[in-house]
Amino acid sequence: MSEPGEFPDSLRSSAVPRWSHRDPVECGNPFAPADPRHEAWHTATRDARDALVRIDAELEREPVRPGPDRYPVPLVALAVARFDVWARRSLTIVRSPRALRDYALWLKDYTERWLNYVAETCPKVDVADELRVQLTTRSRYWVDGARRGLFERATDAEP
Repeated sequence: MSEPGEFPDSLRSSAVPRWSHRDPVECGNPFAPADPRHEAWHTATRDARDALVRIDAELEREPVRPGPDRYPVPLVALAVARFDVWARRSLTIVRSPRALRDYALWLKDYTERWLNYVAETCPKVDVADELRVQLTTRSRYWVDGARRGLFERATDAEP
C-alpha cells in the first residue's frame, strides 16, 4: 500500500495512451481494498468509461471534412478527450501536496507517451505540434485544478 499522500508506484509508472476505451493504468485499481482511495478510484473509473462512451457518440456526429486535412482535427480532439477523461479520474485521488507532485509528473509522462503513441500509430498525420500544445495546456489545467482543490480543502479545514 502506498502512503496516503502519494501515488502508488504502479500508478506512477503506468500511463499508456489508447485510442480505445482501455484504461491507461494497466495495473487495474492501484489501491488496496482497505485504502480509502480504492473506492474513489473505482467510482472514477466507472465515470471515466461512461464519459468515453458519450465522447465517442459526440465525435461520431461530427462531419468528416473532405480533403487532405480531414484527419488532424478529429485525431487531436480524440486524443485530448481521452487524455482529459483519464486525467479527471486521477485527479480524484490528489489529496496532498505530495500527490499533487505525483499527479503533475503522471500528466507530464502521459503527455509524452501520447505524443509518441500518435507518432507511431498515425505516422502520416502531422499533428505533433498541435497535440503537444493541447496536451500541455490540458495538463496545466488539471494541475491548476488539483492545486485549487488542495487549497480549498485546507481552507475549509481551518477553524
